[in-house]
Amino acid sequence: MVNDLKAFEALSKEEIMRMTGQDDGSIISTGTISRLTINRAAEDDDGNQLSSGVYTVYDSAIQAKVYSTKDTAIQFRPFINAYQYMEYDAENNNYPCSSVVFKSWKDEPIDTNGGVRCGKVIGKAKEQLTQAEIDSQRNIKCYRLVYGLVSMTGATATGDATTIDALPVLFRVTGSNFTPIGESLKSLKGRDSLMQNHLLNLTTNRKKAGSNVYYVSSVSVDTKEIPFTKKDLEHMDMFNALIEEENIRVSEKYQNAHKNKERDVASAKVINEMADDPEMVLAS
Repeated sequence: MVNDLKAFEALSKEEIMRMTGQDDGSIISTGTISRLTINRAAEDDDGNQLSSGVYTVYDSAIQAKVYSTKDTAIQFRPFINAYQYMEYDAENNNYPCSSVVFKSWKDEPIDTNGGVRCGKVIGKAKEQLTQAEIDSQRNIKCYRLVYGLVSMTGATATGDATTIDALPVLFRVTGSNFTPIGESLKSLKGRDSLMQNHLLNLTTNRKKAGSNVYYVSSVSVDTKEIPFTKKDLEHMDMFNALIEEENIRVSEKYQNAHKNKERDVASAKVINEMADDPEMVLAS
């Protein structure tokens, strides 16, 4: 307990909430962290004109999306680099399968369907796939998940200027955006530098393949070191708690899927052993 008023006043709001039971741990959830993305839309749902190829993030402080200033770098400070396999259903616009979040390629990424990697086939096994299976595999991708703090100047969709300073975000990338940030993290490792002690300056490059226009992150590392503070440790704890929460969700679904498969196998065995018509027996 804190018996000194000055010591109490020195505590952060988060620490006081945990101490007094105002925060029972439930406020840490995947819904409390914003996603950093690259905007591709020409306008929002209200018809406001937007700049394509800029970074955007939802700022809960003003309850609005903020779009970075065109042709101006944003600063991203990475804390955790991880991966997750996900299957995308374009027809329903959702992800019917997702794996656990993992930090090492040596880990086994079990998934919500009771399998591994959402069924993504890797290595030489891909050579045995049919064309239909190859087409289906395109919906299953490995995403890089980089948890960190973003700072940028920008504006809302209605043009209100605003500044974001060290906002906790998830930067989830795949495809052509998978490698750029990964290469920057490798370069820091090569210098024997911790990624948490550096800022990454992010801009985008416009690309075109046929009629498809897309944007790829361009990343440069600021070599100036940033000290790691107590507040930074709190951010690290929060990011790890989010990952743990997601992995508990996936693991529970993985286990339930296996229980259902075991019941299906047991039921099939019973039916196969029936001397009479299974439909007549089960209906009765």
